[in-house]
Amino acid sequence: MKKTINFLLAGCLYLAGHAQTSTVSSTVHLKGQLTEMGTTEVPMRYDGASSLLGNSRDILLHTDSEGYFDTIIIVKEPTYYSICRNTLYLTPGDDLTLKITQDNREAEFQGRGAEANNYMKHRLFPKGGSFLESGGNLCGSFDATKARIDSLAAERQNQLDGLTNVSTEFKTLEAARIRADVANSYICYGSYARVEDHKSFIAQIAPLVQPILAGLNQDEYLDIAVVRDVLSYGFSPLKDQWANGIDFSSRIRELYQTAEWIEKLNSQVTVQLADSVTAYAATMKDPAFKAEVTAKLEQSSKLLPGHPAFDIEMKDAEGNSFHLSDLKGNVLYVDLWATWCGPCKQESPYFEELAQVYTGKAVTFVPVSTDTNKKAWLSYLAREKKSLKQYNSVDTALRTQWEIHYIPRFLLIDKNFNIVDAYAPRPSEKEKITALLDSLLIE
Repeated sequence: MKKTINFLLAGCLYLAGHAQTSTVSSTVHLKGQLTEMGTTEVPMRYDGASSLLGNSRDILLHTDSEGYFDTIIIVKEPTYYSICRNTLYLTPGDDLTLKITQDNREAEFQGRGAEANNYMKHRLFPKGGSFLESGGNLCGSFDATKARIDSLAAERQNQLDGLTNVSTEFKTLEAARIRADVANSYICYGSYARVEDHKSFIAQIAPLVQPILAGLNQDEYLDIAVVRDVLSYGFSPLKDQWANGIDFSSRIRELYQTAEWIEKLNSQVTVQLADSVTAYAATMKDPAFKAEVTAKLEQSSKLLPGHPAFDIEMKDAEGNSFHLSDLKGNVLYVDLWATWCGPCKQESPYFEELAQVYTGKAVTFVPVSTDTNKKAWLSYLAREKKSLKQYNSVDTALRTQWEIHYIPRFLLIDKNFNIVDAYAPRPSEKEKITALLDSLLIE
C-alpha cells in the first residue's frame, strides 16, 4: 500500500551507512495510520506551555487517502503533542508505529516510545471534569465523590509507577498531571452536582485546592495542559480563595499575563490593540512565549478590515468540492459552526431568518460546518431541514489563517473578497449585523 512520505528534515539521517548521532538525537520517526480525521492534512498540535498563546509549533501531517503516513520530525527535548483527542509524548530517538482515531482509547502504539504513549491514551479530559468523567463518577455528596476521586487518582498513580521503560522526567510530569486532575475534579464538582450555594462550596474546597496549586508552582509543569488549567485559577477572581499566599514564579506569571493579551486578539483585532500587544511583547522575558506573541501578531494583523480574505476548501452535502472564493461577487456572511456546539445551533435559526430578509439582494449566506466527523454532520442535516445550501470544511486555513479558536464565529467579506469583519456580529445581534450588511449594499 502506498504511503505518503513527509520529511520535515533537510538532509539525510545517515551518511556512508552510519547514523549521525547529533541528528538522530533530535528527531522522532512517526509512521502509521490516522483514520476518521476528515482530511489528509492532519494537524499535530504542540501541547506544551506556549500552546496557550499560539500554534506556531504545530506540525501538519500529510497522509494518503487511507490515512497512512511516514514522517520524521525534529524534537530536541521530550515534548507533548496532540492529534484530535490523543495526547502524545515524544522523546528524541523515538521510533513509533501508531494507529489513531478520534477516540483516544482506540489508539495503538508499537516501537520505541510505545509504553509512555499507551499510558497516555487513557489520560483524562479537563473539560470533562477530569476524574468526574463528565459527571459519571458523581457519588451523591462531595465527600463521597472526593473519596471516589482520590481512589481513582491512586489507581492512576499505581499505573504510572508500574511503567518500566519511561524516563524519570515523564513520571514526574505525569504525577503532576494526576494531582492537577484531582484539583480540577474537586473544582468541577460544583458544576456537575449543581451546587446551589457556590460561594460556600468554594470556601469548603479551598483548603483542598490551595496546597495542590502550591505544589504545581513549578515552571516545568506548565507543559501539562490540566496544570495550566488549574493554575489559571491563581490569576482569576478566585485567586484569594484558592491561591492565597502562593508566590508564583515569574515565568508562570508571564504566561497568564500574556494569555490575557492573546485572549483579546482572539476576540477582536484592531490597529490599536495590535499596537498595544506589540509594546507589551517588547517587555517579555521568556523567548518561547515571545515567539508565539510575535507570530500571533503577524497573523492577526492580516485579519484587519481591508485585507484579502483567506480562501478555504469546502464540500457540500453531496460531496462536491467548492472554495469560498467561488462565491466572490456578492457580500459573504459566513457562519462557522459544528453539530456538537450548542451556542452554534442556537444561532442557526437567526442566520436562516436573516437570509430570508436579504433574499434577492447581493448577500450570500454561507453556513460552514467545521465537523471533522462527516457522518455526524450529514446525520444532523437529515434531521434538521435547512433552507440554505450547507457546506463542511476542515481546511487548516480556518485555524492557521482565520484564527478560528472558538465557534460560533462569523465572517463578513465584501464583494471583492476582502475582509470587512473577521469577528462579525452574530445574526442574533440583528441591529448590528443588518447595519453592516446594509452599508455594504449601499457601497
